[in-house]
Amino acid sequence: MRKSRAAAAIVAVLATAVAASPAAAQTTPGGPWSQPNQNESLSSIRGYDELVKTMRQYVQRSSGAARFTWGTYRAKGSGRQIPIVSVGSGDRKMVIIANQHGNELTVSNSALEIIRALTSDASGAKAIRDELTLTIIPRVNVDGFDATPTGSPWRQNVDPFSCSPCPAFYEEDTGYDINRYHSYLTSDPRDDPNTGPVTTGQGDNPVPEALTVRDAYDAAGGGDKVEVVLDLHHQGSYVDPDGSLVTAATTWPNATATADALGIRPQFDQDVETSKKVVSTLLTATDGKGYANFSRYPGTLPPGISRNAYGLLGSASVLIEMRGDIGQKSNGYIAKTAYVASASVIDALADGSLYRTSTARAEALKERGPGVDADE
Repeated sequence: MRKSRAAAAIVAVLATAVAASPAAAQTTPGGPWSQPNQNESLSSIRGYDELVKTMRQYVQRSSGAARFTWGTYRAKGSGRQIPIVSVGSGDRKMVIIANQHGNELTVSNSALEIIRALTSDASGAKAIRDELTLTIIPRVNVDGFDATPTGSPWRQNVDPFSCSPCPAFYEEDTGYDINRYHSYLTSDPRDDPNTGPVTTGQGDNPVPEALTVRDAYDAAGGGDKVEVVLDLHHQGSYVDPDGSLVTAATTWPNATATADALGIRPQFDQDVETSKKVVSTLLTATDGKGYANFSRYPGTLPPGISRNAYGLLGSASVLIEMRGDIGQKSNGYIAKTAYVASASVIDALADGSLYRTSTARAEALKERGPGVDADE
């Protein structure tokens, strides 16, 4: 299996570029991960129209190596479509989603940079495209990002509806938390994961953004296994017991009770093991990088969380939480860190080294201290 030389050089190149300054990025000839003018896009936040335009531009320059599509469902409030890009034609399948929560802005840029890197004509990008088919949704929550009608980003999608009692994970006059509504049933991708017995599909999921992600996931597999899913988020500010700032967190699926109820515990345990390999991979890649002090996210148990849902569906499924709301310059560092973490997993899946990775780094990761946010 082929591997990009630039991918192998990612540690040497990005250790200097990220730790020094976002403005210090370098370019490795032939490689996908260090591109000219990369930092400009990492430090800027695109509106909906600019996001779509940028994604289309990257696809257009790919000479057919990438495809732009719209999600199968429209956003809850505005009815706008959710843009998706697929890159490559390899047998191994991977999905990256970002910005499920509208006020978690910067990780959308990380996902965009993955698209830009892999649609280039660099030899490393071509080698990865030969091995992988990668589906990327940089902004799942297109409405929460714009927070129609107030103009201020909020976490939920947009659904100005009064309710008593309200549905699960719903905030009155604001909307649903998209990341609690992913169906984990193979038999019913449109199930509401918060109602009914786990073995009975109801087909009543009220969140179109979550339905779009599930459909994109199913389409990405095309009947085959999606091997890895990465879900990019932001978290608040936390401090380790030694006083150092926690700037990122990560974890793997933990819905063991649901796996038991579905009778899929052996498969689920294997996917958890592979998820830990993903975490070990990204921890190694981000060692010494700016804003890369990782802790283990104290993940909650609902099976409709994407991390759990796609683990239950048979993928290695990993959450990456980056610290947010800390200013434009720092956001550039954070976007770069999420980008490096994602790129390292892409490399490892493309050359097969992911499956030879030890889980020791992941298992040794200390849990993030308690906080006031329920971020995931």
